[in-house]
Amino acid sequence: MPDYANILPILHTMATVICLGGAFLLFLRGRNNRSRRLLAFVMLAWGLVYVVRVVGMLLGNQDLNFTRTDVAEPFVLITGNLYLIILLLYPLEVVRPGWLNLKRTDILLLPYVSVTLFYYIVLFLLGQKPLALHDMNQFREHLGEFNVWYRLLMGLSIVVYLAFLFRLTWRYKDVYRQWCRNNYSNDKNLDILWLRQYGIGVVLIAVAYFWLLFDGNTYCYIVHNLTVQCFFCYTLYKGLFHDNPYTENFFSSTLDETDACQKAELMEEQSSADKVYFSESESAFLTKLPAYRDEIASWMMKEKPYLNPNLKLMDVSDILPLNRTYLSRVFNDGFGDSFSNVVRDYRIREAEWMLANRKDIPVGQVGELCGFSSPSVFHRAFVQSHEGLTPNRYRKQTEKE
Repeated sequence: MPDYANILPILHTMATVICLGGAFLLFLRGRNNRSRRLLAFVMLAWGLVYVVRVVGMLLGNQDLNFTRTDVAEPFVLITGNLYLIILLLYPLEVVRPGWLNLKRTDILLLPYVSVTLFYYIVLFLLGQKPLALHDMNQFREHLGEFNVWYRLLMGLSIVVYLAFLFRLTWRYKDVYRQWCRNNYSNDKNLDILWLRQYGIGVVLIAVAYFWLLFDGNTYCYIVHNLTVQCFFCYTLYKGLFHDNPYTENFFSSTLDETDACQKAELMEEQSSADKVYFSESESAFLTKLPAYRDEIASWMMKEKPYLNPNLKLMDVSDILPLNRTYLSRVFNDGFGDSFSNVVRDYRIREAEWMLANRKDIPVGQVGELCGFSSPSVFHRAFVQSHEGLTPNRYRKQTEKE
């Protein structure tokens, strides 16, 4: 059998570098991004655990190095549960920026703290200490005792905990996407589909953690360590480049999408009260809606703002001094589609002209020149709008015609 104990110190060092180095990069890039700062805190917390292990390795202290633990060791159970909960705070901040303040974090941690304290309080009243279980035979032998079976309940509680936080996070993914479509023409760094992979990574870490909890051999730590390293490498890459469509502290007072959006729009109206259009009634807005639509269409044709890949809904306020709600309605009601889809259609028409008339421009560059974030995004959008016809085939078809 290979000596796994010789591999583990190397993995501890690698995990330390990944977590602490990643936290440093996120802190540097996260000055104006709260979700990045939170992810930096998460990686820092995990990195400190591996620092302790590396120190234990250097000092030859097995209690700090963690090369083997007892079955359902209370310390490993409690700290593991806490660190799994910490992992779920980041995606919650991504979809609800500003909502996760210190008070709400305390409320989220309250069930975990209560379950943990209850275990030690009951043991104190029974005059017992946490029982050391060296193998599964001893675990099964003492399973009927509170000292042991309650540890299973603690493990089950973290599963319920994770399920609750997952539900809380994914409950809002649809309104997140709709907000992006209504306010941004390019969602390259805004999409949150990668949080699904983040959730899968958390589940894999949890599986490796429970395996370690009830086995405790060195190879269990190796599997868990490798899973953590892969997870944080992927998350660091995504976290560094992900942008949030909402402003900082957008949901600081509420978790409800409608309330938060209404509050933001009211602040826009109050800060822009000098704009004459804000005083219009609903009927007046509907009366002027065709004129608004024509003005935007003329702007699109003459200025071609859609060629800017970073075009946002509020950029339209330069020609129409309306708040976010009315601007969005000009597109949804006036053009019959969301802001992002309308801009995409203009970009597609520009690409059609370029494919047909600018044969000197390679197909791979056409999309970027027309405002698409990447050739792959352009290719997908073009195929969808032309019933499967690719840009290459479209160019060849126009050449024949």
